[in-house]
Amino acid sequence: MKILLTCCTIEETHRIETDHDSHYPLGLAYLHSYLESLNKSYDIETRFLNNISLEKCMKTLKEDLATFKPDVVGISMMTHSRVGAYKLIKFIKKKYPHIKIVVGGMHVSIMYEQIAEAYKGIVCVVGEGEITLGDLLERWDNNLPIDDVKGIAYFDGKKVVVTTDRPLINDLDILPFPKHELFLWEGKTMAGLLTSRGCPYKCNFCVLDAASRRKVRCRSASNIADEVEHILANHSSVDTVWIHDDAFMIIKDRTIEFCNEIIKRGIKTNFVCSARFRPISREVVMLMKEAGFVHVLFGLESGSESVMKLMKKGLTQKAVRHGLKLFSETGIKATAFLIVGLPGESAETVEETIDFVQELQKIQYLFYDDIGVAGVYPGTELFTLAKEAKMQVQGYGVIDDKYWLTDGPVPWYEVDHKYEQLEDWKDRTRNAIALTRMLDSCENFLKQRKLLPSAIKYSWRWNFGLLESMKIILQENPILSFSFIRAAILKETPELEFAQLCAEVEKSIISGFFKNINIPDQKAFIVKYNKQLLEDEKTLSRWHHIQEKEKPGNDSKNDNYAEEVVAIDGTMIATIESDFDDERNRIRDRLNILQ
Repeated sequence: MKILLTCCTIEETHRIETDHDSHYPLGLAYLHSYLESLNKSYDIETRFLNNISLEKCMKTLKEDLATFKPDVVGISMMTHSRVGAYKLIKFIKKKYPHIKIVVGGMHVSIMYEQIAEAYKGIVCVVGEGEITLGDLLERWDNNLPIDDVKGIAYFDGKKVVVTTDRPLINDLDILPFPKHELFLWEGKTMAGLLTSRGCPYKCNFCVLDAASRRKVRCRSASNIADEVEHILANHSSVDTVWIHDDAFMIIKDRTIEFCNEIIKRGIKTNFVCSARFRPISREVVMLMKEAGFVHVLFGLESGSESVMKLMKKGLTQKAVRHGLKLFSETGIKATAFLIVGLPGESAETVEETIDFVQELQKIQYLFYDDIGVAGVYPGTELFTLAKEAKMQVQGYGVIDDKYWLTDGPVPWYEVDHKYEQLEDWKDRTRNAIALTRMLDSCENFLKQRKLLPSAIKYSWRWNFGLLESMKIILQENPILSFSFIRAAILKETPELEFAQLCAEVEKSIISGFFKNINIPDQKAFIVKYNKQLLEDEKTLSRWHHIQEKEKPGNDSKNDNYAEEVVAIDGTMIATIESDFDDERNRIRDRLNILQ
């Protein structure tokens, strides 16, 4: 039996066609290796087509269908790749009606009944796909009915049949390593890794619970380390392993076990991971540094306490300060993603986010260029709110379930604010926190000037941003340059010299502005600058007072920063459902008033 596994192109706004080290689909890699492990002599081809144009994607797959002549085509479908997937399904059904089609992925696990009814003759996999796909192929290979295969949905000629749920794979060690060699071509420096599956939270913008059922399952430390060693031994160009877990670090003991295993084996590579700001302890962070972690990416989304509560991430500003302060002491780079326009967003919460993110940038500089805008995905609470509010989608009308069968892009969340307002808030936020925008205008510089010391340190370390200005200044000031060289040799912190460097960089920036503006505008800038100095002093004093009171980075027994949020069975210890109910009621009340 010949099997073609593929994913289709994603929407243009999400594509990164020029990224040499773009992430590859571990889901397809797992499916491929699992099917091979069954020893059924399957002939399998796998295609990774996310980051190319739809035209090129379809051309490639049409050629594969003509030359490879598969008996089965398996399509991994996300919401923002569904349009390409639908086009492929239609083409196969028309041109090659004998080919069996099976679709899976997050979008399918939510909208399986809709898809099964709309595209009769295909099979939808609901949830994890490895064992389910193996069972399906066995039935098809032996011309047997598929009604006893767990975790699928299909149209039987009269109605959509949904079979018994497929249990989650609790022991992930039984799965063979994903087939990395499909995607790690010569020269590629970054490999992907999954050390666990699932997340116990149900954030209002996220759909993970549809597949993971709010349960975390972890691989053993030895099994993970074996895979890392396998990757490094077989792919010499790889120097970074990116951990794509939904909730890495969420179970303290297993994070410690993993780090200790890496350290014990002497595995030398760089690790990158996505994580949550809770739970975080000093013990875990220091072990991560020793194990080789160089970058941790957090989902902050908003700096507003009220928006945080509605997100249901279990976050507070206090917990975020604590976590970032710990990482600032290790040299591990941190990123904290933002999303504008989540429920509860307003002009005030945007300003609160700007203030809080700038405070974090003083603790450890966080680099920003672009930030996200809240989108609506099926299966999320945002989608429920959008339907209840009868949110309009341009070119379609009131959003409903049928929208996901159209060619329309993933819509923005416009229940409370139109996209133009969200874009304005996004632009305002970027002007205040993005290093790439600091020098765009006098106004942006004044908004960010209190962050200049942190931005300079970041630029120096990562060879970026303000580095060229610093080099020119040091070249023109040999005494200052000598002081930095001497401090580096003696491993000292040249505080006075650094303050002088910051002052010189600021002078250089202002001189650059003055070359392009007239005398009246220069005088107006000076007035604004002096006013900004006073405001910055007040802001820095306020931040200092907050941090002195909270003492972030200290594992105090009175705080619960490191307190477990997941029970031993991988489920949530405590739930926080009431905030979403409050927001839903708020929208209903507003609609009743309008009516």
